[in-house]
Amino acid sequence: MQEIWNTVREGLGWLLAFFYSIVPNTGISIIMLTVLVRLILFPLTAKQAKSMIAMQKAQPEIKKIQAKYKNSKDPQSRQKLNEELMGFYKQNSINPLGGCLPLLAQMPVFIALYQTLTNIQNFIPVNSKMFDDICNAKTAEACTNPTLDFFGMDLTQSASSAPGGFLAKLPYFILVGLVIITSYLQQRQTMRTQTQANAQMQMIGKVMPVVFGFIAISMPAGVTLYFFTSNLWQLGQQEVVYRRYHVPAGVGKGVIEAKSAEVDKSKNGGKAAREAGSSGDDAANPPADGKSAKGDSTNRRRNNRKRKR
Repeated sequence: MQEIWNTVREGLGWLLAFFYSIVPNTGISIIMLTVLVRLILFPLTAKQAKSMIAMQKAQPEIKKIQAKYKNSKDPQSRQKLNEELMGFYKQNSINPLGGCLPLLAQMPVFIALYQTLTNIQNFIPVNSKMFDDICNAKTAEACTNPTLDFFGMDLTQSASSAPGGFLAKLPYFILVGLVIITSYLQQRQTMRTQTQANAQMQMIGKVMPVVFGFIAISMPAGVTLYFFTSNLWQLGQQEVVYRRYHVPAGVGKGVIEAKSAEVDKSKNGGKAAREAGSSGDDAANPPADGKSAKGDSTNRRRNNRKRKR
């Protein structure tokens, strides 16, 4: 397992060195690495975004199902609720855990990049231009203090451990602030597409960017740069997917609820049609005693004429 993990880290080091050979800038190399990873994960993240939209549109119907079992606390009712929800998700091609998949898929990259940047001299090719520029040595053992300069930062240092005073640390904290801002914009973007307000999700949307900020403070600036670039990519990708697949809330309560309403309407319409048909038959075929009543009236008029004569 350790050999596989070493291969992953060496692969990241090789990619960083390759991108550095194209654009000799360590920060740009990390940005290009981020774009490559997001391109690879694009089918997964696009599917996740569409699944999230479908889940938001389905909220009215999901709440109807939950309301059926609201007052039922026994295990059998809870099991029936779960079975009905899972059947509903399957019928409408919804993955309730789809939102976690892109983040989980990126976790190995986060961890590997963190470890690679911490000891980068051990994972990039010794004969690469990047190794020569950041180490100025012939072997990894002789490279004792590699530096990855980018906008006044050493990307191997974190905002909390960077040396120097306030001005020296300022670029690191600006980068952390950009991570918080882009994370908040992502949450706002997601909330914008919801058909119904969810107080819990709104609270999570306010708290999570701050949590990401605290995590970024202790991460090497190179990982924070990866995080920031990934957030920018996600903002653009979600905007494209939402514009293409999302139905605005004002148009209706959602495609799924509309389908359910159409089914109910067809059932009620069929019943009404049968009742109308029955009424039409009664009107078109009056009872037979109507004819006998008409005959009695004619006989009475004849008898009255005979008496007058």
